[in-house]
Amino acid sequence: MRHASYAFASGFVIIALAIAGVEAFGAMGGMGGTGGTGVGGGPAGSGDAAGRANGSNQISAARVFFNQGQEFAKKQSWHLAIQAYLQSVRLDPKFVDAWNNLGHAYRKTKGYDKALETYRRALDLQPDNARTHENLARAYLAMGNKDAATREYEILKRLNARMANELLQAIQANNADLGDSE
Repeated sequence: MRHASYAFASGFVIIALAIAGVEAFGAMGGMGGTGGTGVGGGPAGSGDAAGRANGSNQISAARVFFNQGQEFAKKQSWHLAIQAYLQSVRLDPKFVDAWNNLGHAYRKTKGYDKALETYRRALDLQPDNARTHENLARAYLAMGNKDAATREYEILKRLNARMANELLQAIQANNADLGDSE
């Protein structure tokens, strides 16, 4: 466990240095603005192009943390995955897959209330996301709320029949992890 913590911490240091380097590069004009009028109608070069490049850098950094979270999830290092996904959604609050995976990691650590909250955030951004409805149903099932899980199953049936069938088996077996891909 100690090695995983060191790897996680050193990974954050490397990512932070990479982000700082990208942001410095963008501030020097190396990211290439579009010219013309900036966001909000200001002239290009008034800081707006740098703001757009900075937003792009944040999204790229969010992807790096998301990928790191996926690696931790594959190893079932759920607490480390949570930390990586939290950084991802902090940098890109509209990153639906990061919210969804964060909820999954919370469910795996029995943080059900946090899982429900993150799935709701994902569904606010993308109401017809089949994976999020499936994961929400599994969280409800893990909490013992079979009725809520069944309501999510009914929504999932219309979005993705194959996923709905897998979820139905889990509901019938009263096993949130049945057929759940890690």
